Amino acid sequence: MAATLTTLYDRLLGKGSTRVDARWMEARPKVTDSRLRPFPNEDVSFHVKRIDNSHVIREQDPRTGKFCWKTIGAASVCTALVIGLGLPVGYRRMAGYQIEDLKQEYKRLQALNAELELREAKLLSPERLAELARLQEFVDPDPGRVIHLDEQSRPVMAMGREVKLGAPAGSAPADPGAR
Repeated sequence: MAATLTTLYDRLLGKGSTRVDARWMEARPKVTDSRLRPFPNEDVSFHVKRIDNSHVIREQDPRTGKFCWKTIGAASVCTALVIGLGLPVGYRRMAGYQIEDLKQEYKRLQALNAELELREAKLLSPERLAELARLQEFVDPDPGRVIHLDEQSRPVMAMGREVKLGAPAGSAPADPGAR
């Protein structure tokens, strides 16, 4: 590279750095034989002939079309096979991601449920209800105004008549012989 730049520099500026000082040339001993042996085929020269093949049309090979279509078909089958084998792996990976997301959401919802149950317990505690009753000025009713229902009362229909209760629907009769 440096030799090329030197030559270019000499051509542009017109300097003759290739000229050697005459004193140096005289002091140098003259060698008539070369130390390098000749390169193989150094004496052979090749003549390059320009050939114009623009008017030549290539002959069609009938096997080329079949080979191309077979190659396209084989590549399509291989592609479909690779995609077919890769889809289950991809679906499994996506399902794994969805499962992990659902596990995280489940943990988050459990924490939220625990927090809501705690708030509900605080709101329904007897101390909180007593505080609300005091704030809204609720008073206990007089004992004479409270009616306690006895547990042995009989069912009454809307018209006020008593109704006999039979066996529940779909149950077997008490006496299998009586019908």
